[in-house]
Amino acid sequence: MLSWMEAVGKAPKTIENTWREVDSFLHHLRLPRHPPYDVEEIDEFLLNSYINEPEKETSIGTRRYKLSALRTFLTYCVAKGWRTDNPAALVKVNIRKVPHRKREAKKKEAFTPAEIKYLIANTDGFWRAAIVIALETGLRIGDIVQLEWDCFGPDTITVWTDKRDKRVELEMSLRLHRAIAFLPNSLSDYLFPEERLDYLSPEEGGRGKRTWFPVTFKRMMVEFGIEGKTFHSLRVTHASRRKQKGDDVEKIAEDLAHSSSKTTKKHYL
Repeated sequence: MLSWMEAVGKAPKTIENTWREVDSFLHHLRLPRHPPYDVEEIDEFLLNSYINEPEKETSIGTRRYKLSALRTFLTYCVAKGWRTDNPAALVKVNIRKVPHRKREAKKKEAFTPAEIKYLIANTDGFWRAAIVIALETGLRIGDIVQLEWDCFGPDTITVWTDKRDKRVELEMSLRLHRAIAFLPNSLSDYLFPEERLDYLSPEEGGRGKRTWFPVTFKRMMVEFGIEGKTFHSLRVTHASRRKQKGDDVEKIAEDLAHSSSKTTKKHYL
């Protein structure tokens, strides 16, 4: 299934996240986690029980993602002839089974101007550059560590995002120009060749240390006395700053590679 998803152009992050959900489901059912998959006994009732289990402290969004991953998996199984139908097509997330506190989407919190000033003043090297890039572009950490020098034009930066595999073309601010200018231009095609290798999985030719980034940033926040903020909060800060300047919400959503401005409004603004 993984090679099939790769062949049809799914983003590496999508493949990884989809398989994680499928693998967890197969483990839950004590089924083999290698092809040919033994899926004939899976029906809509079993799937409904798994997705809508009331005791699970999972949000609506998480349940929907799990269901989407299982639909993809069972579609693949049908195409391979391992079963004749896709019972996941009959299942939907039952909101009534989700605790109220998990129904309400939490707004992600932006950094304050004072926190941003402190962050930039007390970091250096990769982290200072990554923070500035995130503030000026709204890019995720996975996109930042994989930036190539060829992404940068005189006035724009063009990126194919890792999570959604969408093309975004962003304006180069003066602050971003300066941050890039101070980076050492090695023989590598990438701005951060070592961090890129740490981020990528062994299957992608990397070292498989992706969790180092959020863990290290969280430790930095504890050291700085900044509570409740993650690297993703820089993306939220970027969006909220642009909204305050009067930028169109649809354009902000497009630049963040959101499929809909509803996501931008619901979680970022």
